[in-house]
Amino acid sequence: METGALHSLFNHNPSQQVKTASLRPGQIINGKIIKLFPEQIAEIQIGNQKMIAQLETPLSANERYWFQVQPGEGKVRLKVIATGGEEGKQSESFSRILGEFSLPANKENLELVRFFLKEQLPVSREILQQASEWLKSASPRSSGLEAIHMILTRGLPVTEATFSALYTVNKEPSLTLLMENLLQAIDQESNTETMSKIKLLLNEQVPSNGTLAASHVLGQIAATWLKGNDTEGQAAFKLLQQAAGFPAQESEKMVLQQMLSNLKNKNDRILKEEIPAELNFAKKVIALLEKGEITVAKQLIDSIIKKEPAGTIMKNGQLTELVEQLRQLFAVSPVKEADQQEGLQAFKKLIAMVLAGNDDSESGVKWLSILHPGKESFSNAGAELLKAAGNAEMSGLTSQQIELLRKAINNAEQGMAISNEESAILTTEKIKSFLSSLGLSYERELAEAFKGSLEDKAPPAESLKPHLIRLLNENTPHTVKDAAEQLLNKITGFQLLSQETGPIQQLIVQMPFIIGGKMSEVTVQWSGQKTEDGKINADYCRVLFYLKLEHLDDTIVDMQVQNRIMSMQVINQHPSLKTVADQLLPLLKNKLTEVNYHLSAVSFSVPGASKPNGEHKKLVDLYSKKDYSRVDIKI
Repeated sequence: METGALHSLFNHNPSQQVKTASLRPGQIINGKIIKLFPEQIAEIQIGNQKMIAQLETPLSANERYWFQVQPGEGKVRLKVIATGGEEGKQSESFSRILGEFSLPANKENLELVRFFLKEQLPVSREILQQASEWLKSASPRSSGLEAIHMILTRGLPVTEATFSALYTVNKEPSLTLLMENLLQAIDQESNTETMSKIKLLLNEQVPSNGTLAASHVLGQIAATWLKGNDTEGQAAFKLLQQAAGFPAQESEKMVLQQMLSNLKNKNDRILKEEIPAELNFAKKVIALLEKGEITVAKQLIDSIIKKEPAGTIMKNGQLTELVEQLRQLFAVSPVKEADQQEGLQAFKKLIAMVLAGNDDSESGVKWLSILHPGKESFSNAGAELLKAAGNAEMSGLTSQQIELLRKAINNAEQGMAISNEESAILTTEKIKSFLSSLGLSYERELAEAFKGSLEDKAPPAESLKPHLIRLLNENTPHTVKDAAEQLLNKITGFQLLSQETGPIQQLIVQMPFIIGGKMSEVTVQWSGQKTEDGKINADYCRVLFYLKLEHLDDTIVDMQVQNRIMSMQVINQHPSLKTVADQLLPLLKNKLTEVNYHLSAVSFSVPGASKPNGEHKKLVDLYSKKDYSRVDIKI
């Protein structure tokens, strides 16, 4: 994703002007004399702010100067060290400033002073020295300068750690790509316990296109196995064994017995998993049959059979036979081998029916991984199936297995190409899950856990940031450590940017989502009033979305909400976007009405297009400090 258009968004801060109270002795600032008063007192404009200062020498009005802040109580005392208005004399002035700080007037330092002048930032020896040192390793250098700007305007700690975090936020690669880079680095090493946990978290939250395809293929093969005990079903089972989804030494009977045992909660491991609704339904059916409540169990199964596509797996006339076969699994007297086998096949059919209504193949895989030990082996099984498909002869697959695998891959590709609402939309659950998994609130949760008695406090939720910190403290290979450090800096950078300023709360983060069967990501900035419990007020807020789309390229959506009345502005370089989008506006309006929002207006503009008031704005300048601050004050 391009980050150039994001710099202004990241740089937003309601109070970015240089404030009188922030000036410290030794700092150098650039200002313009507005008015002169007796006794060498002057009104000076520094950036967007005016202040009264005591001058040490007489000066001329309407001229710019470089001043050094002097120690003293009461009024701000300023010493002139150079003129700062004439273009031709700027280099000389910059050299003189560097001389005041005993710093060499080389190209890099001159550029740094010029940046401070342009941004109206106060300069001190310490800041220049630190900034000069930090920028030596910054590439591109512009991202490093943006990070320094953020530190000084937001009042953040002037430390190398803060610089590294904000520098990583401002530059490529994106958060999603950093996660993929870490996954690749971990795959090339022998995994430690910490690496395995990080890998599991990353695969769950940011699956790459390859991971998505692997999950779809694994889901297709698992579904084929569950739906029957014919030769195709057995071929699917053998594929799952070969891919390490199921242990090679276990027969289908052993696998089903283990799954049934786990469903009945005889395995403590199942208690630690998030149980899907389908699994709860099947568990309830099994519990009823175990208690001998046949009629109620039959009614539950019948309710599933009447729903498509579950009804295609078993017709109503087979219900009594299925229930009888399942009942044999819980008979008190010894059960014949053949009857037990029939019961286990009936159990497999029950699983197939409850999963049939779920089109999400990933959910099916998760269902199976919960029922059968070895979640990590299941997460890798899809990738192994794709490898086997790429070299079927060396994999030793039968012709039927090859055909089954090719069919599953074709179905998976078609499924990934369909951009339906469920896969493309960032639902509330997905957003909460992703933000929680990053560990954006890790420090706060950790602080809460140590307040009072530790026995009464739950530990912070499992998240990525603490595992990255732990990994960096271990004896880790250089490639893994470097990738983990970049990802940690990115997460910390988003934490630093997500601040509270008075009554305004702000959160900036990048989130992955699927569109058109491909993994993409959106950068989101929430800003608005806080409610009493510290959450963003959904009635009054502003949300900015930045997307890098395959065909539309850079796209920004500026959404403002006032008393649940919503207006949107879409900025994109394609002039025909409005014509296409107009067809979808009625649907958008209806969907917003369902959640009690009223859409008042949607406008479309091209970056740099002429505005009614004659203003011309580029994409990168859209969220200037002044414009954004005005909106925040109104909110």
